[in-house]
Amino acid sequence: MIELMIAMVILMIVVGGIFGVIDVVNQRSRTEQAKLDMFQEAREFMDQMSRDLHQAGYPSPRHYLEGVLTQDPVVNDEQNAVGIVKVDDGDLWFEGDVDGTGVVSVVRYHLDTSTDNGCPCLRRSQLPKIDGAPVDGQTPEVYQIQVQGVQNTDIFAAYTRGTTGTPITLPVDFSANGATIASVDTVKATLSLRSPVADPRTKEHPRTTLVMTAKLNNCSQAADTQAMSCR
Repeated sequence: MIELMIAMVILMIVVGGIFGVIDVVNQRSRTEQAKLDMFQEAREFMDQMSRDLHQAGYPSPRHYLEGVLTQDPVVNDEQNAVGIVKVDDGDLWFEGDVDGTGVVSVVRYHLDTSTDNGCPCLRRSQLPKIDGAPVDGQTPEVYQIQVQGVQNTDIFAAYTRGTTGTPITLPVDFSANGATIASVDTVKATLSLRSPVADPRTKEHPRTTLVMTAKLNNCSQAADTQAMSCR
């Protein structure tokens, strides 16, 4: 009887150890999956932002016959994409046909620093352009969450002559800083992210940082006589 009890105790200890290892493996699996999901979400977002930026400023007046664009000034015409509209640490606005439909979209990225619904997070809005001023004459944004767990606030940066050139002091926008906006040829985005799932061993939340640099293909209409001006 005593030997049977001893055997059962040993068996329980072994089984308990096995289940403990299984639990650790499951926790690690959840942590690694959360890290993978966070990285893939951020990478897909960065790829989308890069594709969007490469269409900033298309189509411009160079793509239309004379008389097609009817608004005065022409930058207010819904068929015309003016390129970069605003750059700030947590905001990036631009216009372009980003989905190949022939419709000019107003695309805006915004850092939401609230702590609700997985934020701080980066949001994106894409709406058709209407006849109106690029900065304050467009339809109010309709933002959707793109990336959650954002830890940094200095996300966007703008440069002249590439990332090795002169960094531009932010904020700048189409109306107030036309010459500066027109000189932008490179936009950089940096995302530092924190996973919502903690590592079961270290009790720390995994973090990762991604950097995207996009050199603009299309011109800006923010000012005349600039290196990248459409006019």
